[in-house]
Amino acid sequence: MVPARSRRVRSTNRPTAQERPNFAQAFDPNNNAFGFLRLILATLVIFSHSFSLGGFGIDRLEAFTKGRYTIGLASVAMFFVLSGFLVCRSAAASRSVPRFLWHRFLRIFPAYWVCLIACGCVIAPLMAFAEFGTLTRVFSVPWNSSQSFMIGNAGLFHLNGFSLGGILFIRPTSIADLLAHNPVHRTINGSLWTLPFEVSCYLAVAALAAVGVLRRARFVLFGLFAGLWCLHAFDWVNPDGFWRCFPYPGMKQLVMLCLFFSAGCVCFLYREKIPHSTAIFVTSLVALGGSLPLGVFGLIAPIAMTYAFLWLAFALPFGRFDRKGDFSYGTYIYAFPVQQGMALLRIQEKGFGLYFVSSLLLTALLAFLSYRLIEAPCLRLKTVRMSSFRRRAGSSAAQLTERFPTQPAEPAIPKESGSTVGVQAVNVVFLR
Repeated sequence: MVPARSRRVRSTNRPTAQERPNFAQAFDPNNNAFGFLRLILATLVIFSHSFSLGGFGIDRLEAFTKGRYTIGLASVAMFFVLSGFLVCRSAAASRSVPRFLWHRFLRIFPAYWVCLIACGCVIAPLMAFAEFGTLTRVFSVPWNSSQSFMIGNAGLFHLNGFSLGGILFIRPTSIADLLAHNPVHRTINGSLWTLPFEVSCYLAVAALAAVGVLRRARFVLFGLFAGLWCLHAFDWVNPDGFWRCFPYPGMKQLVMLCLFFSAGCVCFLYREKIPHSTAIFVTSLVALGGSLPLGVFGLIAPIAMTYAFLWLAFALPFGRFDRKGDFSYGTYIYAFPVQQGMALLRIQEKGFGLYFVSSLLLTALLAFLSYRLIEAPCLRLKTVRMSSFRRRAGSSAAQLTERFPTQPAEPAIPKESGSTVGVQAVNVVFLR
C-alpha cells in the first residue's frame, strides 16, 4: 500500500499571491524596527532643539508650517503613534489592568525620578558653578530651588489651580534663575513636558481596557480618533476660533498628542484591515511633501505620517537593533539639560555641527547609564508576582522561627468539674 503524499499546509498568517499583505501580517513582535526608529526620533528631537537652544533660528519644518510644527514636535508625534500601537497591544494582551499599569509605571517613573535628581543635584549645581562660581547656590535660594524642582515635579501631575495646564504642565521649570542668558531662558529640562500627556494616554487606555472596549468595541477608538482629528483640524484652520471655544492652556497640546496616540491605537486594533503597501507608503510621502507648500500639513500628517512611520517599522531590516537595550527614553529626557549646558559654555559659537554632535555624544553616554543602571533593572520587575513576595515573606518568617524558636504556650488545664466526656468534646472542637 503506497503511503499518501503529505500536503504542505499553507500558513494563514502569510499572505497568498491573491491577497494583499496587511499590518497584522507585516508586524512581528520579535522582529521589527521600532527600536531603531525610536532612537532616530530621539536624535531628531536633539537636532531640532539645537536650532532654538543654540540660537540658530528655526528648523525647516517650523519655517514651512509657520511655527505650528517643528522637526522635534513631529518626532514627538511619532513617539506617540508608536506608544499608541504598542501600549494598546500590551493592554489588550495583559491579564489585568493593574498589571498593565505596573508595566507602564516601571517604564516611565524610575528613570524619570532619577533624571529629576540628576538635574537638581548634579546638572544644576554644575551650571551654577559655571555661571556664578558656586555649587550650593541652587539649594539655598528662597525660590525655585533644586529641592522644589525635584519635589514639585515628582508626581508628573500637579494641582495648580485645578486647570488643564495646571495639572499637565511641568512646574517649576527653572532652578535658581540659572540660564538667564541662554537663547532659551531659565528652562532646565523642557523635554519633560510631554510625559504627563503620555501618562494620561496610558490611563485612558487602561480605562478602555477595563470596560472591554479594546476587545469588543474597537469602533469607539476609531470614533475618538475621528473626533480628535476634527478638533485638530479646527485648530489648524482657525486657531483663534479654537481658542475662543476652548480657552484652556494645554488644550491644543492635549488634542494633538492624543490624536497621534489614538492613531497608533487604531492602527493596532484594525491591523488586519490596513494594507501594508509600498504604493500607499510612497503616496503618503508625496502627500506630506505636497502639504507643506499648500499649508495643510497639520491636516495630512495624522494619517499620512502615521502610516509611513508604521510601514517603515514593519519593513526596515533592523529587527535586532535594540537587542542590547533601548536607549531612546534616556536620550529624550537627558538631551535638553545637556544642550542647555552646552549653550551655557558657548559651544554653539563654534558652529551648529559641533554643538549638535557634542550634545548628542554626551546625551548618549547619559542614556546608556540610565538604561543600564535604572531602566533595565526596573523593567525586570515586570514579571514579578505578588505570590512570589508572599512566598519570600513566608520563607523569611520560617527562617526566623528556626533561628529563634518560641516556647509553645501550655494549654489551660480544665477543672475537674463536669464529666470527662464533656472535656474531651471541648478539646476536639478547639483542635479542629
